[in-house]
Amino acid sequence: MIFKDECLKIALLPKREAFFMALGRMDRVKPNKAQRKRVLVANANRCCVCKRQGIGLHLHHIDEDPSNTIDENLAVLCVEDHDRHHRPGVYRPRVNHLELGPDQIRQRKKSWEAFVIEARQPNPKVVATLAAYGSFRLIHSLQLVMQWPDERIEYTRSYHLLDGTLDKLTDAVMEEISQIGRNVKLMVVNEPLSVEHCPCCEAGLSRTIKPAVVIRHTDPDWPTDSSCAIYINPERPWITILFFLRREQLLEGSLHLCGGRFLHYHSDGIDERVAVRPHPSKRAQVTRIVRKLLQEWSPATVFIGTGDPDTPELLDGLKLPAFWE
Repeated sequence: MIFKDECLKIALLPKREAFFMALGRMDRVKPNKAQRKRVLVANANRCCVCKRQGIGLHLHHIDEDPSNTIDENLAVLCVEDHDRHHRPGVYRPRVNHLELGPDQIRQRKKSWEAFVIEARQPNPKVVATLAAYGSFRLIHSLQLVMQWPDERIEYTRSYHLLDGTLDKLTDAVMEEISQIGRNVKLMVVNEPLSVEHCPCCEAGLSRTIKPAVVIRHTDPDWPTDSSCAIYINPERPWITILFFLRREQLLEGSLHLCGGRFLHYHSDGIDERVAVRPHPSKRAQVTRIVRKLLQEWSPATVFIGTGDPDTPELLDGLKLPAFWE
């Protein structure tokens, strides 16, 4: 029998917790010290939703049954996201906090813990990207993006010039990466983005790295098992450039003479046109571009062919037909 005062207590609880209490399942089982430490370490001591640290962290029962205290049912949430889950109508909606129901929290926990596991591998496949916003003369802010090989963004953090000097911010970035995974490779975007895209000013444009580039930087077999195939079209000024790893094609690009005025290179994520200069010859300029590309990718083996694309004739160098001129 449930007494009147107990009915009043149940009425004040969230519906799901009231349901469990009525069934006698509300005996709270707190995580012991070893379990709490284990779950926190699995999440790199960060909230699995916003990835912040240095803010109060709670172990939240995802199914809202406080007696079901197993690792799989415990999500690390900061005080804000924990409160956001229980009081969703109080907070102004934000892009990365639109829904924090049980399904969303469970998915965030699963994805973040998997990312942390991969980041701690000797040769992790996940990478970090650092982009600057502003100009070479004045960097307005930095953004760290940690991503999966398929460009899924797992975590971002912005650093503003008002938070310290550029050297101080750079040190903070390196410390952040080290805390999540010491062997995670950092790739730096070599040209600042316009300040109007600064993420910390709510106009976010996050830079990610294409899958082929991630593999090139993270796969330990690249120095020995990679290859590049260059096919020179025998009928028009066009070159096809293919990169492989263990015989699997990763990237296809092309370089052609556009209107006699530009050398146009196109591949996944890159579309660049370079104006043809009077000197040296067009063929020499093409050779320079290809050599730069090969130097950047550093494949273990390079094959150059022409003629029939199905059974090309192998060449001992980049010998371009005269019609390139």
